[in-house]
Amino acid sequence: MSTAKVPFTILTGFLGAGKTTVLNRILATAGRRRIAVLVNELGRIAIDGKLILSKGGDILELAGGCVCCKVDTKNDLWDGIADVIERSKPDHVILETTGIAEPGAILDGFRYLPEEQQHLVEPVGIITVVEAEAGPRVLATREEAREQVLCADRLLLSKLDLASPTQASELHECLDALNATAERASFPLGESASHALISWILEHKQTRAPRKHSHNHTGGQLVAVSFAETAPLLAERLLKLIKSFGDNLYRVKGFVNIAGEERRGFLELAGDRVHLALGEPWSRTDVRESELVLIGDGLDEATVRRQLWACRAG
Repeated sequence: MSTAKVPFTILTGFLGAGKTTVLNRILATAGRRRIAVLVNELGRIAIDGKLILSKGGDILELAGGCVCCKVDTKNDLWDGIADVIERSKPDHVILETTGIAEPGAILDGFRYLPEEQQHLVEPVGIITVVEAEAGPRVLATREEAREQVLCADRLLLSKLDLASPTQASELHECLDALNATAERASFPLGESASHALISWILEHKQTRAPRKHSHNHTGGQLVAVSFAETAPLLAERLLKLIKSFGDNLYRVKGFVNIAGEERRGFLELAGDRVHLALGEPWSRTDVRESELVLIGDGLDEATVRRQLWACRAG
């Protein structure tokens, strides 16, 4: 029986950076490699779990908010990893963290693992996804985002095609100041680039020593609001409402039952852009329900729900 440790990679990045998109590309090109995926979500509705392609992998949803603050890293997380390894016999384990997780605190929990679990897994990297367009603003205002960059051995630049040359230059200046030694990479769309991405993600690196973890997150208290509604919503009014939150809203993701539309809607706010796209038609067996998660500074859950209910078509 093989006693080789299973490599474990943390994929992190602030809200809306594009972690799920990266993960989907990895799983779509994994081939015969068995990749176990653990998804930690902020908010009660598991939107990301419905978006991630579970090709050849094993998805374990961890309930709760910020990994370092809400999930017991000495029990829930590492026990979950051990369970996935025992059940799925993966070649590699990837944890996609919440957008406000501090990966150094996650690795710090590895030191407290029982000896019978430590032999199962080997941390081999922290990869932080950084969005080019909104990255400079986020790094300037959110301590969590800076911590994610500081802990990384690799920085994956996303959405370069959406950023202006000035924004891209500002991002590199921010990263130079925070973590100049971490390798920076970007992978355009296309099969060859996707294969290069997965090889880079699964590469074994020396993880950085965990930094002292503080629960005093600066930039305001981030709150996640979950919303579910079966009545159809007015598309234009919903978009106007989301835009009205301005910089106080960092992330929105979810499915929408759009009034007068037979196709399933998908609403996303990532960085500075909000987009409502149409997907496949609802099937006869589907429950036509809008499911949204909104994350922002000091959101009042009751107020947000009232405002979303006001977007109902009937």
